[in-house]
Amino acid sequence: MKREYSYGSVILVEIIVAVFAFVLNRIFGSNADESIIYNLLSSVITWLGSFIIASGLINNRKGSVGDYLNQLQRLDKKAIIVNLILIVITIVLTFSFGKIGVFDVESKKFNLLSLSVLGTLLLGILSIFTSYANHIVSDPRNKDQSIMDALKSVFAIGIKLFGKTISLYLLYIVLPIILIFGIIVGIVVGTSSPEAGIGIIMLGGGILGLYYILISPLVSARLSDNYLNFTGDIDQEIEKDNPENNNEFTITRNI
Repeated sequence: MKREYSYGSVILVEIIVAVFAFVLNRIFGSNADESIIYNLLSSVITWLGSFIIASGLINNRKGSVGDYLNQLQRLDKKAIIVNLILIVITIVLTFSFGKIGVFDVESKKFNLLSLSVLGTLLLGILSIFTSYANHIVSDPRNKDQSIMDALKSVFAIGIKLFGKTISLYLLYIVLPIILIFGIIVGIVVGTSSPEAGIGIIMLGGGILGLYYILISPLVSARLSDNYLNFTGDIDQEIEKDNPENNNEFTITRNI
């Protein structure tokens, strides 16, 4: 089931996060990619944006950008620790394969391309398995979960929704990008002027970037639909314990 949501609020949150990420990149300069501190801080900024959007899409889908930003009130120790663990795993995988790559070039004992592909594949699988991490830790029905139980839920739900998540990414991201890329390559091959070819490539890159920005809120909304279709919708009743407006949450599950 597809649910209504505030597209404008989601994309504004993404723009705010992108501005912070850009400023951080400028602070670290040319050494940003080689800095573990930068990668950690960048991951934290990205995670906070993802948390705000995921929480907003399951708790206050039609809210304003202010309502979405207020989702930070739901941030607790469990959410922070679970996401830090996932961030550390991602950074370790990234830098491990990077170091192996350097070793490959020097020793010539391994195939650099194969290791790079393997590393990218592992990171991609990890990303899909953890797609619903922020939905889980921001779901008020899970407020009594322990950190370990939350981590188990992240991977358990990620595995159960793996097929739907893959289909979602294929439909909205992978296939459109392949199609646009194929069109660009076809036009460039048929162009006799190198300058025109470069211009077409730059234009195509801009189109791909714009498409990704515009489609990102829709993908986030469909991910939240997958989660709510699996766990059931969250109903709100006016009580004292709601972190936004003192509402208590009751649960509606389809069994």
